[in-house]
Amino acid sequence: MSIDHTVHDGDCFDSIAMEHGFFPETLWNHGSNDDLREARKDPNILLPGDVVHIPDLTLGEESGATEKRHRFRRRGVPARLRMVFMRPKKPEPAEDASPATKENDPSNFEDVPRSFVEEHEPIVNAPFVLVIDGIRTEGTSDSDGLVDVPIPPNAARGNIRFNTGTEDEVSYDLALGELAPADTVIGVRKRLYNMGFRAVPRGDESDPHLVEVLRRFQAGNDLDPTGEIDDATINKLKELHGS
Repeated sequence: MSIDHTVHDGDCFDSIAMEHGFFPETLWNHGSNDDLREARKDPNILLPGDVVHIPDLTLGEESGATEKRHRFRRRGVPARLRMVFMRPKKPEPAEDASPATKENDPSNFEDVPRSFVEEHEPIVNAPFVLVIDGIRTEGTSDSDGLVDVPIPPNAARGNIRFNTGTEDEVSYDLALGELAPADTVIGVRKRLYNMGFRAVPRGDESDPHLVEVLRRFQAGNDLDPTGEIDDATINKLKELHGS
């Protein structure tokens, strides 16, 4: 019996398809989801309230000679985490630099004024440990700071840690399957946050702090630093974030 699945926070297309026994591309390309496909263009960017039509499952048949053994290989459906990770550039030491305190330490997210935004750089050629829903994966980011690894399609949350045990160690919590389209304010916020910028990853409206973060992001990527969510900024966010 076919049903309509209303998207909620934390849903992603891969997890919806897996839950109902479909391959993601089969469900995405089904004729009953034409309107959704036209609206979103990409199955990786759904919004709460979107509706995914789940058709009836059909049985597949294969012919084979009787009284012989036949081997079938189960088709895998891994999703991927594909993201460029960023970190603040280390400041040049100043001769009159004062010791870091709770008030002036830029690593303290909550206590730093939102107008304080560092320049960022990709975490390149760095060993990492990724843990998603208890599953551990090790690897190394590439020369652009890109991490590209398979993950379960129903993955919900995780953590990635670079340069473990060194002075350059840095860690990021990951909220998977919750990415809004890149042309929405919340979509921009979450992409910036995921890449290491100090954008607050919640809120559907812009504010002066987000504008300043955007200006720094734009200036660092040869874009006009307007602080506005324009097409060039959206495209660069999608390129660097991976989706």
